[in-house]
Order: sequence, then C-alpha cells, then structure tokens
Amino acid sequence: MKKHNNSLVVEWKEGENSEKASFTPSKLEDVILSGEHSISTGAIRLLFENNVSLSCMDSFGNPIGYLFPHAYCQYMNIWEKQLSIDSIHKLDIAKNICLAGATNKKSILQTIQNSRDIELGEFVASIENIIDKMYDVSHTDSLMGYEGSAANAYFEALKLIIPARFEFERRIKHPSPDPVNVLLSYGYGILYSKIRAAINKAKLNPYRGVLHSNYRNQEGLVYDLIEEFRQPVVDRVVLTMIGRNQVHLDYFSNEDGFCRIDNRFKKIFANMIFSRLESETIYRDGKKTFQDIIDLQAIEYQKAIVEGYEYEPFMYRRR
Repeated sequence: MKKHNNSLVVEWKEGENSEKASFTPSKLEDVILSGEHSISTGAIRLLFENNVSLSCMDSFGNPIGYLFPHAYCQYMNIWEKQLSIDSIHKLDIAKNICLAGATNKKSILQTIQNSRDIELGEFVASIENIIDKMYDVSHTDSLMGYEGSAANAYFEALKLIIPARFEFERRIKHPSPDPVNVLLSYGYGILYSKIRAAINKAKLNPYRGVLHSNYRNQEGLVYDLIEEFRQPVVDRVVLTMIGRNQVHLDYFSNEDGFCRIDNRFKKIFANMIFSRLESETIYRDGKKTFQDIIDLQAIEYQKAIVEGYEYEPFMYRRR
C-alpha cells in the first residue's frame, strides 16, 4: 500500500498476475490490514491527513494494534468520566449489555428454528431463563457467569445446526481447530476493528469497560460493545453461508491443530462481513445499517457515561 499523488494505491498478486486499485482517502473511515503486508509512510500520512484510522490483525483475525490521527488523542475529560463512573450506574450499563447479548443469541436461534424447521426450543428456553436471572444480579462477576452460560447454551444449539463434516464441538477461540471456529474468530476480528474505530470516534477510552473491566492489557470496552453485534453480524453470515453450501472443507488447511482459511476464500468471507455491516436492520423506530448502529451505540454509551443516561443497547429484532 502506497501513496500516489492524493490517492491510496493498493497492489497485490492474483496468481501470476499483478493487480492494482486506487482509493480516495477522504471516502474511507478506517483501513484494516490482515496478515503480512507492507505500507509506506506516505500512505500512513495520507490516511492521517484524512482522519482515517489503521487497524492491524494477524491472519487469524486477532487484533494486533491501531494507529490513529493525533487529533483523536485529545479526550481526557471523557476518559476521566469513565474512570469515576458510579458503581451502580456501571452495573446497570453492564447488565443492559449482557441482556442484549443474550437476547440477540436467542433471536438468531429462533430465526434458524423458524426458517430451517430445526427444534431448538430447549436452548431458547435455557437462554430465556438466564436472561430472567440477569435482571437480579448485584455484581458484574455474576453477570459474566450468566453471559458464559448463555454462550454455552447458544453454541450447544449450533452443534445441531452445523453439519457434522465441519467437526464443530464448541467455541474455541485461539487456536481455532475447525472451519467454523476459525471463521467466527476471523469475522469477530473484523467486527472488533469496527467497534474499536467507533469507540475512538466517540472519544472513549477503549480500555475502560464496565463488564470486561478486569481484562488486563486488553481493550475491555471493545469486548463490552462487541457483545451486542457478534450474532447478528458475524454468526449470521457464517450460518447463512453454511446453510447455502457456500463453505467447503477444501477452503481450509490444518497444521498442528491450527485451522487456516485459504487466502482466496478469506477475501470472499471478509467481503460478506463487510456487506453485512452495510446492510440495514431495524433500529429504534426506523432502519439503519449495522455500521451506523455500531457508531450510534458508541455515542449512546458515551452519553450514558458523561451525562448519566440509561444505556439502551442494540437488540436485534427478527424481521
């Protein structure tokens, strides 16, 4: 990636052929690099001059680091508010995030049950029971426990949905041992970068979360807000592609327990995630793209912290 005049130029290889594409930086919000690439200082400077952030992930989708324009670092007043948040208000925000995450898991399962004629009522009922218990918690540790229980019920249901040939047994993050886990991890990595960019635009400190506040050396707030979007954005894409027979085992290789995605399919899958982010869904009293909703939820969170408002999370509603 390099600068040419006032354009950003990307060059890559497709087999024996060299390919090239140009982009107008003023039309970009952020750039995500995955795997091994080279980028010139002129390209980085051009991105910063146009207030474009740069996110880096490894080939598995794990976030490595971020570069942001200097103007984005002048947020100390809001960061101080995040540090001094009242414990009761902090718990209320964390509770609403957990409720949204569990509700969105339930919504995805109900959608699949209705569209594919698969009986998932046991798992839906289990998540509903967990949601009821979340309302009464008095500490974030209890919330984290219920969040884990809801995730376990959800992924147990996915075992019935995903064909046996993919060898999906449970959610294993890193290293991902099977195609479904590696697709989820890679998709979450893209989503993570989008959440991180939205948090930065809202002038929030990504390390000061309310739910994942004990995550050492990790961006707790990103892990908080991503809970509202994992299922409706990434999981929905993975399950839809599998249901349409668009995912084949020869797109993957396994080395020492590490499942890897073929580079060509990785591009296809990433484009599906980006398309999902640009698709519209029901939000409040109208419709917005998932990307816009992510940005709006970061602003909603900032208002909850700075002005003391109740945080209203994103609840995915089935059409």
